[in-house]
Amino acid sequence: MSDTSLTQGELRAIFTTEEKYHNATGGIYQCVRTRKNDPSNHANRKNLIVVSDGMHRVKALLRNEAVQKAQDAELHSGDIFRLTRGEPAIVKEKKKYVLLIDDLEIIQSRAEIQNPNCELIDNYLIAHPDEVFSSEENAAAQGSSFAGRQQQPQQPQAQNFQKPQQYAPQAQQHYNTSNTYSSSSQKSKPIFAIEQLSPYQNMWTIKARVSFKGDIKTWSNQRGEGKLFNVNLLDNSGEIRATTFSENVDKFYNLLQEGKVYYVSKARIQPSKPQFSNLAHPYELQLDRDTVVEECFDDVDVPKMNFSFVKLNTMESQEANSTIDVIGIIRTVNPPFEITSKAGKKFDRRDIILVDDSGYSVNVGLWGQQALEFNLPEGSVVAIKGGRVTDFNGKGLSMGFNSTMHPSPEVPEAYAIKGWYDSVGRNAQFHSLKQEPGVGGGNAARFIANRISIAKAQADNLGMSERGDYFSIKAAVSYLRVDNLAYPACANENCNKKVIEESDGTWRCEKCDANHPEPQFRYMLTVSVLDETGQIWLTLFNEQAEQLLGVDANTMVKYKESDAGKFARITQKIQMNQYDFRVRARADNYNDETRIRYTAANVHNLRFGAEADFLAEELGKVFLN
Repeated sequence: MSDTSLTQGELRAIFTTEEKYHNATGGIYQCVRTRKNDPSNHANRKNLIVVSDGMHRVKALLRNEAVQKAQDAELHSGDIFRLTRGEPAIVKEKKKYVLLIDDLEIIQSRAEIQNPNCELIDNYLIAHPDEVFSSEENAAAQGSSFAGRQQQPQQPQAQNFQKPQQYAPQAQQHYNTSNTYSSSSQKSKPIFAIEQLSPYQNMWTIKARVSFKGDIKTWSNQRGEGKLFNVNLLDNSGEIRATTFSENVDKFYNLLQEGKVYYVSKARIQPSKPQFSNLAHPYELQLDRDTVVEECFDDVDVPKMNFSFVKLNTMESQEANSTIDVIGIIRTVNPPFEITSKAGKKFDRRDIILVDDSGYSVNVGLWGQQALEFNLPEGSVVAIKGGRVTDFNGKGLSMGFNSTMHPSPEVPEAYAIKGWYDSVGRNAQFHSLKQEPGVGGGNAARFIANRISIAKAQADNLGMSERGDYFSIKAAVSYLRVDNLAYPACANENCNKKVIEESDGTWRCEKCDANHPEPQFRYMLTVSVLDETGQIWLTLFNEQAEQLLGVDANTMVKYKESDAGKFARITQKIQMNQYDFRVRARADNYNDETRIRYTAANVHNLRFGAEADFLAEELGKVFLN
């Protein structure tokens, strides 16, 4: 089935012509982005989406019947629909353009994204302000009417929110002479729960504790220099990230202190950036010159910490690069050491090992000053919030920019795990999440013993669980797809986004808003692997493909373009050789068909000494019996 054609140019016409502005219905659009929230939670319905007409894209708000229809149809990126009822909204002061969708008719599901790099209509209209349709009605919509219209989708949600806490004005008011504070106390205003915040609320105030405060970070690129810092704000309903830039850093950095409680209002609410945050809130705050922050001294009703702990024995099912909270006992503190990145930068690192009462241990990587200054003794209780899950030689944790470590936190789990360790855990043996089949010993034996066949993985439907499944196989590479074995990625060290070649020969990264003279190629290699029971297609990303081929992606792309002989020798060298694969299986839905996709989490050469030792031990058990 061919994909339905979109009404190209419709969005531009809606925002630039009187006829389409007053009659915006009938266009055929494609949903290109949705918010993946729990559909059972009305407060977090995915009402805010991004749609495209094939030429431009725009942020759209689902209202009224459209909300229910989107939920019933499980609206997904790629779905094509006809707008049957809706209207545009323009806020000229903020240069924001939104399509309000009241009803829609879904025409095609899970289609391929058409023109995924089309321009945001906001950017086009900012560059062509004279084209924007303007009328008295439109001008009114830019003010209170637009805000009033946004209340409509909130109505069905209100019953699921906590009611805003009311704080009566008190005789004793607390002020600070800093001009960052408001001229009148925030206490007399209704307090909103953090979970209620969205861009469609105007008059709001939150009462929250600074649960995390980051360091000031600076940057320098083609567009200039700047600085930023961020905090996490916590109340009883949840947490939200707040960031401030440039001159506002000086205004807020000394004011906002970790652990203190503040009234905050008039901050800009915008969609969160998951790549920079470990919080679940769909939005984040930007503190600017109009933001009002006032310290609150009545803080007994605001929690000090907010954790969602997981046991270490569940980490096998955690997705790599996801963030989790754990609590455990420090079993081992290793000395710091220095590592050098591929870009030649040097970093200080220290590894510690945590254990918990699930009987497992995990390696935690500390970086920079934290690695050098770490001084907690073995046996201490420590909680980690927002630790990043790694998947190199087994699962581990790494302290990222937004990760925090809390020694002996005042939470019930801390007292429970300390009691367990003092009575039982101190002398217990633990299963390590680190898997290194090449080192021999118990870990190698356990890795080999835990292997299964491809046929068993398929028969057991591994991958159909909500989080996916992991398993280990010994398999031979039978075929490589070399047509698209790598993609051009951003040259910045912490960015893996695909870049696009511009007309001037530079490579553009939209995420970093930067052009690079050359891309940094990264593998996305698909191979066929087989054992004596079956065959699967396996995807290997950069680290795993580099382990398999022994050559980085830049070199491999160069060989493919200019040295076919070397390219062929490298690809042929690994064919029909056996390897140890740690595989992640996960279900994927496409065109109403469910398929299991297999990804290599780790790849290792077989260590025949460990294989022989394991076989000898197994044979010994047989003969002893």
